[in-house]
Amino acid sequence: MKQSKKIRILMVEDHPLYRVGLRMALSYSGLDCAVVGEAESVSQAVTFIKDHPNEIDLILLDYYLADGTGMDVLKVSKQVCPQVKVLLVTGEEGNPNMPIMREAGLNGFTTKDVTPQGLATTIRSIFRGEDVFNKESLPEEEEDPLVDPLTEREMEIIRLCALGKSSKQIAEELFISDRTVEGHKRKVFQKIGCNTTTEMVNYAFLNGLV
Repeated sequence: MKQSKKIRILMVEDHPLYRVGLRMALSYSGLDCAVVGEAESVSQAVTFIKDHPNEIDLILLDYYLADGTGMDVLKVSKQVCPQVKVLLVTGEEGNPNMPIMREAGLNGFTTKDVTPQGLATTIRSIFRGEDVFNKESLPEEEEDPLVDPLTEREMEIIRLCALGKSSKQIAEELFISDRTVEGHKRKVFQKIGCNTTTEMVNYAFLNGLV
């Protein structure tokens, strides 16, 4: 199936921080998509699905939720809007319920350590009708190297920011000025396409830089 418009996504994930990270992963992935809704529980997801059955193309689904499991969301989605694709984004590869979920209409799965490009690859494969349950069947991820690679000093700055240190603290630790630290951060922002320290740190975590 060729996707000719933005893929409209409902994220069902009970951890707020991971929802932020998932949004960022999508924004960096190059996938033409838009997050149209977020839910942190089965009840919230079911309500959104029933209220917006024709406004969702894909559900990114966590398995363990506070008031149930992803299976509960999957069943409702396939009853209310069977055309919607459902991708399980899980922290474990060996979920024993995978065969049951697949029988119920699950379209694929990926693990939470997937890169932004890997997530995009998986989603595109789902919309082409390909099997994405077996990792070996996925097309190889496209390389997305930085045009201007990060320097060792810039990586050091990123790691210290990830530890929650301020520019002043980093300057004291590296024996450089606050202005120099800020200069390094600005260069990193330009290289990875972000605007804030928080976005920089999230990018670093999502891409295994820290």
